[in-house]
Amino acid sequence: MQTRLQLFHAWTRQLQSMLPGMRITRVRNLALLSLGLIWAECVTLSRIAAVLPCTVNDLSTETRLQRWIANHCVPVAATWRTLAQALLTPLGQREVLLVFDPTPHTRHWTLLMLGVAMRGRVLPLAWHLVPATSPWQHDTWTYLARLCRRVADMLPAGTTVTLVLDRGLVSAAVLDLCRELGWHYVIRLSVDARQGLHVRLADGRVVPAWSLVSGPGCRWSGQVETFQAQGWRTAWLTITWSRRYEEPWLLLSDRPAGPERVREYRRRTTVEACYQDCKRRGWDLEASRIRDRNRLNRLLLALVLALWWSYLLGASVIRNGLRRRFDRPNRRDRSVMRLGRRWMQHCLARDHLPALLFRYQNGVWSCRWTF
Repeated sequence: MQTRLQLFHAWTRQLQSMLPGMRITRVRNLALLSLGLIWAECVTLSRIAAVLPCTVNDLSTETRLQRWIANHCVPVAATWRTLAQALLTPLGQREVLLVFDPTPHTRHWTLLMLGVAMRGRVLPLAWHLVPATSPWQHDTWTYLARLCRRVADMLPAGTTVTLVLDRGLVSAAVLDLCRELGWHYVIRLSVDARQGLHVRLADGRVVPAWSLVSGPGCRWSGQVETFQAQGWRTAWLTITWSRRYEEPWLLLSDRPAGPERVREYRRRTTVEACYQDCKRRGWDLEASRIRDRNRLNRLLLALVLALWWSYLLGASVIRNGLRRRFDRPNRRDRSVMRLGRRWMQHCLARDHLPALLFRYQNGVWSCRWTF
């Protein structure tokens, strides 16, 4: 318990240095909740309180965390922006893949998330909660544009960005947004004959994009023009129809068509692993029973911080060849998140402090690990 207390104090001091404008009590509670999420491996506050190194009883600690989640003075957006900028500092002058994807959260909310694709995961960078059933205040495109602009402000200068989108978000406005932000894009088109996009080929013919391949095993690539109603936009179209799938992938991009676009889009599927980490396979976010949007946003702030820390610890375990210490030698049972949490428990059980998430170097706060 003494080592856990030392880690809590070190983590609090680090967050306080990075968030000088936040009241120290709020910083302490953020540090408590984010560490408790890693140690308890769930979002249930009573179980989190039971593993925290507090001198008061568990009920008092639970009440303390409840009050922080209910505190409307906690600046979620500004706090996360500061922390995310430090996390993304190592990505300067590199190429990153951003994935946008919605997921339902209970029957009350839908979580819209924009994250960065890492090894086997898509880690959240910006999110927004919208009602699950009621009509949204804005359309999906509007929320996407807001999230993209928020992330653009976080990224270090010189970062090359590719935005990956699934079906249902294809529009000329998305292409214009990427051009405005200086981003590349890879967007999957629908193969539905009623919703499918028409394209103009080099010979002037206007045909449905899905009609350019005839069956499994076929491929097509080339430069086309799209969105006739909004004024033609020039883009590259990659079509691949694997024999394992019932329908082809139609990928629209601003960069030359080919297998590289398919590989970029394929990385979008790792977002599901991140959602599973947050849900039943991991922290079981839906067990929190929080219905208020602002309170859920504050819980998400601490959870995303814990998720990043767990992922980077787990990635360092794999990179340093220590995976076999915590996982089966004949197959991979533990995810990178679980490896990170196990490594932290391993260090604490031996009275060692695990590496903190951030470091201060050359006058700048940044992530301790390189990607």
